[in-house]
Amino acid sequence: MRRTRHVVFGPLGDDASPVVTARSLLTGVRADLSLDEVAVLVGLSTRRWSWRIGDVATSLSSRGFLVSDEPEEPFIGLRRRDAKLTTLGWHPAAAAFLVETRWDGQRVTAERRDGSRPARPPRIGAPESPFHLRQGARVPLPAAEPDDELHRLLHLRRTTRSFDSNRPVTELELATLLRSVWGARGWAPLAHGDVAIRKTSPSGGGLHPVEVYPLVRNVEGVGPGIYHYRTRDHELVRLAALDGDACLQLLERATAAQWYFADADVGFVMTARFARSFWKYRRHAKIFRAILLEAGHLSQTFYLLCTQLGLGPYITAAIDDAELERVLGLDSLFEAPIAICGCGRAPAQRSPLDPRFRSM
Repeated sequence: MRRTRHVVFGPLGDDASPVVTARSLLTGVRADLSLDEVAVLVGLSTRRWSWRIGDVATSLSSRGFLVSDEPEEPFIGLRRRDAKLTTLGWHPAAAAFLVETRWDGQRVTAERRDGSRPARPPRIGAPESPFHLRQGARVPLPAAEPDDELHRLLHLRRTTRSFDSNRPVTELELATLLRSVWGARGWAPLAHGDVAIRKTSPSGGGLHPVEVYPLVRNVEGVGPGIYHYRTRDHELVRLAALDGDACLQLLERATAAQWYFADADVGFVMTARFARSFWKYRRHAKIFRAILLEAGHLSQTFYLLCTQLGLGPYITAAIDDAELERVLGLDSLFEAPIAICGCGRAPAQRSPLDPRFRSM
């Protein structure tokens, strides 16, 4: 046997307890390990095989904390997954962050469709000041209010939380968003046989690991369903056909019960194919952060284009990761949901959920 390196240890609890919480990335199982079990783990290498028998070692290996050379299941499958994850190249702290912040069935505490408000946990202390005032010599700056289309769009950009279903997004508008936000505009060869992709938003190493899966609910010319956008060919691949109601229910579950986002005509699930970046940035401490930043770049481009097209956009990172993984057939350590964007036409009357900003 040997120890797998693909284990995430949880934080110590507030109360004294003779156990350590850990999760195996081979099985996804989270367990309380006794101090004897922890001692067995610490006593084994991740690289060198050691002869070890006994109930403790067998229990640990069956739950994915040790790798065993036993020629039967589940040990064969766990050995294979250990090898795949080792080849993939997660940084341990980044993998820990991903798996420990996933949601599975969790729901946000948002105002409900009937206007009622769910109970919220109490706030602790006073809110932080909205403007950070550091001390030092103050240097006044000239007024900077360029009058051009880009700045007009920047100032008009806002998150939309209600949509007019009587004026759906068109097929051309959907195609424009996909092409201009996620579509590939060019490519260039890199060292060691890799390829850089050019898009309208930046990406770490030019690798663009973010994929997009449109969940179409109400788009003229495109049937409701779950799609994948092929960025090279500018085509949609239908993964599953759904009626509009089923798509709305899926979007509501996927956005953790944010029903106002589910009412949009189309949602865009952004996922990350980690191997695309990890092949170059193997076990790198910053690459997962770069992938999350890429999703932010893409969403801002999405907001500006929606504003230009007269559509109301949103983005949310409060998503039910497990629900999307099941629907899209993803293994979260290889391809994981990052965020959902969506859009539709905003109604003439503003949503009561939208804050009313004052000019500065």
